[in-house]
Amino acid sequence: MTENEFNELWLQAEAERYGKRLAEDYPGWRQSRSRAIRTTTMIFAVAIVTVAILTAWLRQPQGYDKVYCNRAGTADAQWVSLAAEMLME
Repeated sequence: MTENEFNELWLQAEAERYGKRLAEDYPGWRQSRSRAIRTTTMIFAVAIVTVAILTAWLRQPQGYDKVYCNRAGTADAQWVSLAAEMLME
């Protein structure tokens, strides 16, 4: 047996050993990868829903744009005061 043949047999035996170990570890690796993908997807989904809810909540008007009154006898000064308050908001 030559040195070259010996090196080839050595590399082949080493490759078989590593191949077997990888084949044995593959199901566990696949399961942990699948779990990581599901967790990441869930986190992104929750983040998207949270951003959508917060965006919708922040877009709602915080004050009043219009004022209606059924009373005819309201003083003009009160309307001026109310208009000033609305403009200052």
